[in-house]
Amino acid sequence: MAEVKFQGKVVSGNLDNLDGTQLVVSTSGNAFNKKLKEAHMSLKKTVAILAAVGALAAISVPAMALENEFHGIYNFNFNGSNVQSSASADIQVGGTPEKRQMNNYFEQRARLFYTAKVSDDLKFVTGLEIDHRYGDANADLDTDSINIEVKHVYLDFNLGSSFNAKTGLQAYQDTIKGLFISADVPAVITTTKLGAYTLGIGFSRFDDDFNGTTVTRLGDKNKDLFILDNTFAITKDTKIAASYYFLADYATGTTGYAASNTPNGSNILELANADAAILLNTFALSGESKVGPATLSGFAAMQAGHQKAAGTQVRRYFHGWAANVAAKLAVGPGTARTAFLFTSGNNSTDPGSYKGWVTSSVNTYNEGNMQILARSTANSPSTTDQYVRRNVTNIALLTLGYDANLTDKIFLNGNLGFAWTPASNREFMGTGAAGTAHTNRNSGDFMGSEINLETGYKVSPNLTLKATGAYMLLGAVYKDTSSNSLTENPENPYSMRLHAQFKF
Repeated sequence: MAEVKFQGKVVSGNLDNLDGTQLVVSTSGNAFNKKLKEAHMSLKKTVAILAAVGALAAISVPAMALENEFHGIYNFNFNGSNVQSSASADIQVGGTPEKRQMNNYFEQRARLFYTAKVSDDLKFVTGLEIDHRYGDANADLDTDSINIEVKHVYLDFNLGSSFNAKTGLQAYQDTIKGLFISADVPAVITTTKLGAYTLGIGFSRFDDDFNGTTVTRLGDKNKDLFILDNTFAITKDTKIAASYYFLADYATGTTGYAASNTPNGSNILELANADAAILLNTFALSGESKVGPATLSGFAAMQAGHQKAAGTQVRRYFHGWAANVAAKLAVGPGTARTAFLFTSGNNSTDPGSYKGWVTSSVNTYNEGNMQILARSTANSPSTTDQYVRRNVTNIALLTLGYDANLTDKIFLNGNLGFAWTPASNREFMGTGAAGTAHTNRNSGDFMGSEINLETGYKVSPNLTLKATGAYMLLGAVYKDTSSNSLTENPENPYSMRLHAQFKF
């Protein structure tokens, strides 16, 4: 009697009912040998059939070793503030009267990223985003109306060892710390590395007003951005960049030609159309260097160009500029930081001249870590972020900060900022329609000072709990009701948040 083990157990009886998996013979016998020989012949036929099927599959389907990469973030946020509300915008401080009640709301943001990686030279990258404020119109009971937004969809491929191209919806930030553009854009961007020199060339069309009726030709009325970034690595610790950005705005705007007293926080691109097209050149130099324990960085940029005359208007010329210098140094258990930013404002009453810094309409300034004064994407947990300068222009900002790692789990960060407005006589003060500048000059140019704190506890490498708070003491720009046409001085802005952040 032959004893056979099938999947680790001793079995007996009719061997024809077994599939041959994990057969282990423990003794020999003529009857068993006969059955084993028959099973062996059957197995050879099966292997031959599978081999043929595999050969056909290899002919019809190209071989591909595909790696699937998943990662993402989730941020839960409770906010209590007298200025933050339900939509991203510039804070109109003049519209914040005394004794304004605090808004309180819960919101969350989830971002899910998937990359189909064929090799190091070929990737397909996608990203989805879900933003939700508890109780908003898009998510009542059952949450059936929550929308999933497309954040990234692009192809990333290399040609040889020096050339890379990305085509599709992707993130792009300029070489001047995002002050001109920091956004997700539909673009084609190429990067060529030649030793210590890197050449970046890109094109983005982020507005096309084709509608088949009044605009009947695709590519006729658009916002087109041309990108040229030249980066040089002088040493491993020092690099410089020279960039050129050309923005051609022929898209249909809301009001046509911008008035000479356009408020400084306004998005100039929304005030253009095909008859009053904007052709804007931005030239920028930037650099960064590590000197011992310190890191120094900065940039200088200028703008030149014009807006075509519309109707009885005259041609308008642009003369904006911006500059920055920053330093950070390892001190004690953390890092000390300081920075100064200047972006020009429009103090000209000449309709043929605009002296303010013009942005792409989506920009940022992360270096100051402000939570009220100037937009910092690092402090923007969801779509309800508001700042006095969300569109970062017409501001001179001095910041001091310190980031401390108190333990492996606990951190504490603090920042102090002082801001001035280069063109205070065009500051929006809440009089008239939204975005309308008042005609009276402010009592001074000091916007105010902000102090903010952030503390957190790292529960695990993936989960962080933290609390943030910010308070802005308003300056002369928003004081003295006899000068700013307000019936009362506005309340000092503040914001308090509780976060739970998960990353994977």
